[in-house]
Amino acid sequence: MKYKKHLYRLFLRHWLAFLLSALLAVSLIAVGLLEHRLEKTITYLTVMMLCFLLSEFIYLSGQPVLRQWKIKSPKKELTIVILVTLIASSLLIYWFVFVDQENTGQVIRIVTMLLRLLFIFPVFLLIYFLAIRRYRPHEIGLWNFKYWYVSLPLIILIGGVTCLTFPEGIQFVTEFQKSGLQGFLVFGFLTAAIPEEVARNLFQSRLGRVINSKSVAWFSVSLIWALQHIPLFGSKSGDYYMATISAMGILPIGLLWGYLNERFKSIVPSVLIHGTNLWGIHNIF
Repeated sequence: MKYKKHLYRLFLRHWLAFLLSALLAVSLIAVGLLEHRLEKTITYLTVMMLCFLLSEFIYLSGQPVLRQWKIKSPKKELTIVILVTLIASSLLIYWFVFVDQENTGQVIRIVTMLLRLLFIFPVFLLIYFLAIRRYRPHEIGLWNFKYWYVSLPLIILIGGVTCLTFPEGIQFVTEFQKSGLQGFLVFGFLTAAIPEEVARNLFQSRLGRVINSKSVAWFSVSLIWALQHIPLFGSKSGDYYMATISAMGILPIGLLWGYLNERFKSIVPSVLIHGTNLWGIHNIF
């Protein structure tokens, strides 16, 4: 009963977040039906909902004392984050859409790599917030390991359902054979999870403060993150229509990570889930 009341109050406070999530779910189910992926789509969405419910149960059981994000200059900091996001998106489009990567000169490769390191990974944001704005790491979600355990039941849930329903989609074996443990850690955490969750958290928290809506910020930033994958998906398949559909397909799991960042005021749980995200359950299209 206490849990039901908690969810009801949460719904009343963040009804817009629930509405946006419902509209996304209906849209993906419609596309899943058209693309003959309905079973996997429904399974994926169900698992994401169960992850949310389980996270809220853990939150309610532990009753953590969570402070609001410390944000010194919301508008100024949001402007910087948006500028970095625009540069990062432009670099992704340039590298994956317009550049012939196999025949690109060494100078272009080095310059592009340095720019990607600064704005995609994102070294510039860390320098700005830690060195210039003088935030402490835990004030932007780093090094707050208090709620790391939240990730464990979610990883087990996602992995368990994938093994039972779509074992052919599991990517762990392929990645280990191709890259080994070291390559897996670099690919999973240093290349994807840590930089993406740092940028997501800074963007989402500042946007939410400026527009006074955590729900809109949460959904909007996750949507931008998903759309940034279109150049990557499109460069592999050559089909940018399906690349857009695939990008929308990863949005629910991005929403889960954004929710965890805001709920537990730490990127650690989302980084742990994101970094081990080779189950493939989100690859519905």
